[in-house]
Amino acid sequence: MLTKLANFYKSNFNLILVLLFIALGVLAWHNRFIQDDAFISFRYADNFVRGYGLVWNEGERVEGYTNFLWTIIISLALLLKLEPIKFVMVVGLFLFELTLFFIYRLAASLFHSPHLALLTLLLLGTNYSFSSYATGGLETELQTCLFAACLWLFLTSDKGGWSMTRLALLSLLAALAMMTRLDSLLVVGLVLGSTLIKIGRQRKDGSRFWLPLSMAIGPLVLLVGSWLIWKMNFYGSVLPNTFYVKVTSLSSLKRGVIYVYLFFYSYWLVFFPFLFLGFVNRLRHRNNQSWLILAVVIVIWLSYIIAVAGDFMEFRFIVPVLPYMFLVIVWLTCKQLTRLRLKIALVLLVLCGSLHHWLTFSSPPLRYYDVDSFAGLSAFLYYERNDWIRIGHVLGESFQHDPNVTIAVTASGAIPYYSRLKTIDILGLNDRWVARHGEIPMSRPGHQRRATLPYLLERKVNLLIGHPQLVPLETPANLPWHDYYFYVKVTQQDLPADSRIIEIPINSKYKMHVLYLVRSPVVDEAIRRNGWVSFAPFPTNESQPVPQ
Repeated sequence: MLTKLANFYKSNFNLILVLLFIALGVLAWHNRFIQDDAFISFRYADNFVRGYGLVWNEGERVEGYTNFLWTIIISLALLLKLEPIKFVMVVGLFLFELTLFFIYRLAASLFHSPHLALLTLLLLGTNYSFSSYATGGLETELQTCLFAACLWLFLTSDKGGWSMTRLALLSLLAALAMMTRLDSLLVVGLVLGSTLIKIGRQRKDGSRFWLPLSMAIGPLVLLVGSWLIWKMNFYGSVLPNTFYVKVTSLSSLKRGVIYVYLFFYSYWLVFFPFLFLGFVNRLRHRNNQSWLILAVVIVIWLSYIIAVAGDFMEFRFIVPVLPYMFLVIVWLTCKQLTRLRLKIALVLLVLCGSLHHWLTFSSPPLRYYDVDSFAGLSAFLYYERNDWIRIGHVLGESFQHDPNVTIAVTASGAIPYYSRLKTIDILGLNDRWVARHGEIPMSRPGHQRRATLPYLLERKVNLLIGHPQLVPLETPANLPWHDYYFYVKVTQQDLPADSRIIEIPINSKYKMHVLYLVRSPVVDEAIRRNGWVSFAPFPTNESQPVPQ
């Protein structure tokens, strides 16, 4: 029986490979989701297409996105009147399959075995985080694909040789990766630096080294240099606004270590770093230089993640180097170990670890480590208890997308995008002042800073939404609330005398409380027209329990 299966596998290998690509694509589509942060790029792209430039609010030049190339791609979709959510999912799935293609070709070259390459593809494609981020709406899969293409070109250069075309293509891909995310420099810088060293050694007499040098860095310098000059002229800085939120605020190496450890723990991969240390001396062998490069890429990227204190999204920052983790895992398991049973056990451990992560990550105790699962990220937008997409539509329709109405919100994605109202980002990612001067009440990555009430009043915010608070429709009006109810510290003495709390129905079951700060005739008319309930923010009896 086993012999027949082996013969069938060998004679139908290409068919099995194609079916695996299809199956992994179907799995990724099954795991599809969209997250609120994707709508930040949507809003910039929407303003760009409407002629306002790559801005958050009309007339305010602040770079609150970190994915220039991805935002430009979304702009093209909006220009063609394509629905952005479906577009980013389809493009992400295409990039996912393209990444698998590059990794398969790289694995086949490194292992000299299409069978181990197929195993690498299976372990990588079934990883729940890697599969899910095929969609999501952010630039994760684009960056991952560009990394894969760069490393494939670089690590297969000994066979293909360094033609001028190959060098120019590598430089172009490196430039696109940096224009997708600036932190790509950590990987593409290593690749290009190693490429130049390799070429320099091949041309010991220095003959004609200037030509490959110009091909290797020319496209990168031209594209990235032009982009940085434009950023400096348009935004006044080459660094995105988000840099100032994260770097000038509380940051914790401990959080970063926990974030990385959680990944290995949840996927049952904790054993492999120790196994790698047992064979690390073999990387000094000349034949293992490619594996040394991959190991350095992984270490540099994980060190970077730790340095920036990780992330609040489910292992998004780890995805770009997951292909190389699984290449190294297959190298350790199938090339360094000798016992067949141990090899099979470790392969099954990896597959079962992905299943374990999928089944348990959104449940205690892992969910208490302040990393949002895919289910949690998606629920913000669609679950009727949150319904951020619907909130955006309701606000936009209620105020007729009037640019003179200003809201302040923490959920700076779907709500600003669909409402098209002027928006103050309370967390400061899209606000220059908050990013540099906001309060620092917490250390959650990307959420360290917070706007102050005096600043919101200075910006003439009409409606303070904060972190959207939905309560059942039958909840009695005039309930007391805590001074952090709207994610901004609010005290009675700081509020305008005529401020009110408004109840806005959002869907068939829930309504939203917003704090009406600065009076607006447009808001007053909406209250009258829709019959919204309003009441004083501070009831006389302040000893009542705070609503949860």
